[in-house]
Amino acid sequence: MSLFDKYLKGWTFRANRPTLEPGSEIDVFVAETNGTSGRAYIGDTELIVDGAGPETVEKQVRVRVTDFDETTATGQGELLEIVGESSYSG
Repeated sequence: MSLFDKYLKGWTFRANRPTLEPGSEIDVFVAETNGTSGRAYIGDTELIVDGAGPETVEKQVRVRVTDFDETTATGQGELLEIVGESSYSG
């Protein structure tokens, strides 16, 4: 193993369009809402969060992924709970 290989061992690159598995729970920030559902963006992946009202905008929430289309990098999830605040809010 070369010095270069040792230096890069364990490194991985993140995708700008991550895939989400239905049933998995993830923490995301809600960017906007229409009053009954919100939108969260993970890179270029868009997630519609059912139940995310105005009180969740710019908050970190836990979401259970219910559906995901890998081709369009869009999915749906259901709001489980608010878990934190954004450092940009307030």
